[in-house]
Amino acid sequence: MPDLDLRREFESVNLGDERRNRRARQLVETISRRPAAGFPAAFDNEADLEAFYRLVNNDAVELSALQAPHRQESWRRASALGSAVLVAHDTSEFTYSGEAERSGLSRRGDTQSFHGHFALALAEGEAPVVHGVVAWNAHIIDDGVWFKAIDDGDLRELLVGSERWSDLAAEVRREAPPGQQLIHVMDREADDYPLWSRLVDQGDDFVIRAQHNRLLVGRESKLFDSLQQTPFVVSRQVVLSRRGKGRPPGSLRTHPPRDQRPAKLSIRASRVEVRRPVGAASLGEPSMTLSVVEVVEIDPPEDMTPVHWLLLSTLPVTTAEEVCRIVDIYRKRWLIEELFKALKTGCAAEKRQARSLSSLLNVVALLVPIAWRLLVVRALSRHDPTAPAVGLLDPMELQALRHLA
Repeated sequence: MPDLDLRREFESVNLGDERRNRRARQLVETISRRPAAGFPAAFDNEADLEAFYRLVNNDAVELSALQAPHRQESWRRASALGSAVLVAHDTSEFTYSGEAERSGLSRRGDTQSFHGHFALALAEGEAPVVHGVVAWNAHIIDDGVWFKAIDDGDLRELLVGSERWSDLAAEVRREAPPGQQLIHVMDREADDYPLWSRLVDQGDDFVIRAQHNRLLVGRESKLFDSLQQTPFVVSRQVVLSRRGKGRPPGSLRTHPPRDQRPAKLSIRASRVEVRRPVGAASLGEPSMTLSVVEVVEIDPPEDMTPVHWLLLSTLPVTTAEEVCRIVDIYRKRWLIEELFKALKTGCAAEKRQARSLSSLLNVVALLVPIAWRLLVVRALSRHDPTAPAVGLLDPMELQALRHLA
């Protein structure tokens, strides 16, 4: 059972002043009692509310310093298991409406926004063990150009928007314990040869869903047809997680809404040698040998989009167990979508009032450990609804639940 005491998540915070450190701990504990409430309702008095705004608007408070303690605790939890750590990556847009102008954010019509790119550390296995958010960066899109928000409030232009994936993966590797095996789990937007090369160069593995029908070395067929003559080796019955409608248009196109439902899957796998694209001529080796795993849903409901995954991985596929491992690793990716839901719905991150990008990012940094805690409780309750609440909730929360029951 994970330790969900939020005081531990900020125990090592260092904001350059012990009074600020103490205030940050108190603020997180206060917000966690009513995470979806507006800040004026969350705090008991005007003095505490004013102290909160002074902290998040203070130029001396660096975003990296607010992020650091939860990252450290996440790695502590991950390394304690002594096994491979899955790192799920994804981007979500944080959108703010209203007439108030927030400096530093992208503007689109009546709304302003920034994009948060997150890395969530997970454990393998059937139980949804979530170690925590081990890295996240904020990005602004201005006239189609991606910029990364730097700690001092400046912006750094990215060569291409996809650079944010390799940037964060490199950051995760730098902060991971020495010798820790990392398996990066990414969706179709990460189907990028230079990104694969960088992950391999830094000694990491990956499971990435394919998007592009790539050329193969020594074959007339391309990637999407490479398994046509390969027999299916595994059949499995799984439960597909629910996907709601409240997501960006791009996400809705690639991941249509669906209810939670059982699905019968057939799986096959092979090894392929992918040719380096012409546009990536200076990056990586001329070719890369990868495992490719195809997952096909058998007899889906008539009104549902059938599951069809083509997964690329550095992991082996010599046995049925190894093939299933890759599929199970990719299935863990849904937890990062649940993290965004915990941030936006459970913690109302998009309803927070702050005057600038730097202030908003400081707010999100305070909310991330709370969202992690909400995610852990939600995921474990779904996995084992009969599990006791003792150990997950503090005495005050347990007392409130008993009163409501």
